[in-house]
Amino acid sequence: MSFDMDKERKRLERKLTLLSKKEFLPAPLLRIVSDTATLQLAARGEVSVQAPAIPTPPDAHVQGMPLLPRELFSFDPKQTAILFGKLLALMEAAGGGLTEAASTIRSGLEDRTFNLTEACEAFLKDDTLFFADWAARLPGAPSLVRYLVQGSLTPSLEAVAEQLKEHHNNEVPWTFGHCPYCGSQPLIATLREKEGFKHLTCSFCRGEYRAKRLQCSFCGEEDHEKLEYFKAEGEPGFEVHVCHTCNCYMKTADFRELDVVSIPALDDLESLALDILAREQGLSRPTLSAWGF
Repeated sequence: MSFDMDKERKRLERKLTLLSKKEFLPAPLLRIVSDTATLQLAARGEVSVQAPAIPTPPDAHVQGMPLLPRELFSFDPKQTAILFGKLLALMEAAGGGLTEAASTIRSGLEDRTFNLTEACEAFLKDDTLFFADWAARLPGAPSLVRYLVQGSLTPSLEAVAEQLKEHHNNEVPWTFGHCPYCGSQPLIATLREKEGFKHLTCSFCRGEYRAKRLQCSFCGEEDHEKLEYFKAEGEPGFEVHVCHTCNCYMKTADFRELDVVSIPALDDLESLALDILAREQGLSRPTLSAWGF
């Protein structure tokens, strides 16, 4: 399926307009996320990337092996570098600790103590030590390097995931607690179509895939007595699904009866209040938010 830039731009504009009306979202945060999402969408239309040969045999995939481990994902180095530069400039203009941290990263680029290719490879390999080292150097904004690297890679990762879809049967629910494309954990769930089919969005490649509705998205628990959900007043269209086996929660967007655009990464931000409620109940989320917090 070809990427429809005009359609996606209109959807993004509608979603950002909705988010701008959410009073609980700090204006500086919303501005950064909005600008990042806009730049990522523009880059998505420019990236040129070819998915590597799939190493996973079809029979192994059916049994739960992802099509392409995340460390094997390819990316467009030129467009990634361009987007990184734009996001870095965005942070330099943000003020406060972000500006100071961004200036340190800029200096690292200039004196070659920071290498973007190395950073991208570290993200693909989920090298937590690499990002922990940079977090220690940037106490005012410890997550900034990861945010910039992930944000710059996302358009390429989405493009690869889109190419992998033809090798995965999305008519059948995926029953494993990881993405069928890359093997990473899911970020958020969305209910679609009148039947309410559950689709999960990957926290790494942003690929969407159908999943079993009455099942924990992480540990696979199916005992209904160990699964429950709750809603929050003032948050229409969202539920929090809880598993008492692994003590994890998954936010679920259900906009089927609402005139609301669903963009999973931004749905995740829109439902931030539910993360707070879930954590107050002692529940855990295995992944960071789509925006690194």
